[in-house]
Amino acid sequence: MASTEVKVALGCIAVRLAVTYLFPSLQQQLDQSVEFSTPVTSFRSLQEGIYLLRNNILVYNNGVVHHPPILVFFLSLFNSDKLISLIYASIDGLVAYQLTKMTKAFKNLRIKIWLPGLLYTVNPLVLLSCISRSSIIFTNFAISSSLYFLLTGGNVVLSSVMISVSGYLSLYPFLLLIPLLGMLKNWKQRIFSVIISLLSLSFLLLFSYSMLGGESWSFLTQVYGSIVSLEKVFPNLGLWWYFFIEMFDTFIPFFKAVFNIFIAAFITPFTLRYNKQPFYAFILCIGWIALTKPYPSLGDAGFFFSFLPFFTPLFGYLRYPIISALLFLHAVVLAPIFYYLWVGLGSGNSNFFYAISLVYALALASILVDLNWAMLRIEYDNGVPNFNLKVTQI
Repeated sequence: MASTEVKVALGCIAVRLAVTYLFPSLQQQLDQSVEFSTPVTSFRSLQEGIYLLRNNILVYNNGVVHHPPILVFFLSLFNSDKLISLIYASIDGLVAYQLTKMTKAFKNLRIKIWLPGLLYTVNPLVLLSCISRSSIIFTNFAISSSLYFLLTGGNVVLSSVMISVSGYLSLYPFLLLIPLLGMLKNWKQRIFSVIISLLSLSFLLLFSYSMLGGESWSFLTQVYGSIVSLEKVFPNLGLWWYFFIEMFDTFIPFFKAVFNIFIAAFITPFTLRYNKQPFYAFILCIGWIALTKPYPSLGDAGFFFSFLPFFTPLFGYLRYPIISALLFLHAVVLAPIFYYLWVGLGSGNSNFFYAISLVYALALASILVDLNWAMLRIEYDNGVPNFNLKVTQI
């Protein structure tokens, strides 16, 4: 008999393949959707890079490809569209497997071990991100793997390497090294983890340079510089694009620096404040990056929500979960409608879509704030939940 983890993983793969084959045109539709596809994660951009690589044309000289070289090279090895669908489904299946295994590491959750993996499997945000073939799937897998190796086997080396891989793929997840260090037992392990992470990232960059013939470091600008500088001011669910469309050119460099600093500014405080609950600090940091990054998608939020079952002991402390859920549902439903009114029908303007992206940001922010309150409350109760005690927040 297959284990519970394997059953969940196989179910996850089966659901994704079934949706792909039953709705063959869905992938292209989702890849053109700003909710699931961004300039730095879209499969169209990845296909362009694969085409250029196969025809010995410089991949990073046209400003179209923003995926790291190793990912482009890896997917260029597969010519079959069905095989690529299987790869994406398998990666998602591995994440579901890891979530199920990680549940066993928490004895006080009092939930079925298959629940987080099952919720990940049926989560429409994650499911549609996989169907769209967004490269965010690979980043999420690297982050999940980092937690998996540390929680299930205490493997600091592999955990640090996978954090480096996530940073290599999407830049900002490398900040998760900070809460990862908070999960380690002593300073010796932390220093070792930092060294392994930096060496791993350096190796990935050097290997990428050698793959391109050792002629140019231009991929650094196209892959990472384009993210930091918001090179393509393209509509998405984030807070950046509309802000910089409306801003005078003189102030743009300064505020881009401010926005980037803002992403990193809360990572260390989360880690230090919840040093006794380092795993939960790590998850809060995932949510924070999903909220503040320049090119977010619903796949980021879906991955963050996949870890909410681990907060089960804190659910009784949440103050406005229904409001947060309705805000998020409101944003997810209306975002494609408002975008279509603006771009498709021309009967609206950019304010329509940006207004709903603000609602989306408010929903994520309210969830993060509520989780913070819950963590502070259980800390106040010395780890023994007392839901009848009323505490006033000042």
